[in-house]
Amino acid sequence: MIEGLIKTSRLIWRESIAKLAMILIKPVLQAQHAPEYTAHGVGVGLFVAFTPVFGAHIPIVFALWATARIVNGNLTFNPVIASAWTLIANVFTIAPLYYVFLQTGKFMLGRWEHIQSFESYLPQFEQTPYTETGWIEGMWIQAVDILAEFGVPLFIGSLPWAICIGAFGYLLSLHFIRRHRAAVA
Repeated sequence: MIEGLIKTSRLIWRESIAKLAMILIKPVLQAQHAPEYTAHGVGVGLFVAFTPVFGAHIPIVFALWATARIVNGNLTFNPVIASAWTLIANVFTIAPLYYVFLQTGKFMLGRWEHIQSFESYLPQFEQTPYTETGWIEGMWIQAVDILAEFGVPLFIGSLPWAICIGAFGYLLSLHFIRRHRAAVA
């Protein structure tokens, strides 16, 4: 029975990774734009995904895209690719991401005594009852509550992650796009 569960679990993970590849990686490799344009989209999408503005990632991407086009046409990126990569931060990953951002922010602000384990943090994150509201509204209410109580450390703690992961995503995707195009050519 346990072996059957393990096989089912592995199958689910393989299918999930295949779907992830179809949603995120395949469009990047098959994009017809310049490699830099598409890689900028990946970098911006990852940067925005690793900011604590859950629920507003895609509008932020399009606001950044419109601003970049107005300011300087050379700073543009693929907004569709960027929007897809913001989906890395989702309902399933937001609690761990907020925890990492918060602890990083507390560390950066020198609030050593306030650093806590994930187990003690999770009840604070889950305290909003979703029975009275829908889960989306409940997540929104919870995000507003968390931002009200932990806003500064949360935002400050997200910056190094957003910058590093966005830059790494840009460089890595640029490398793979160029390599893929050279192999296909």
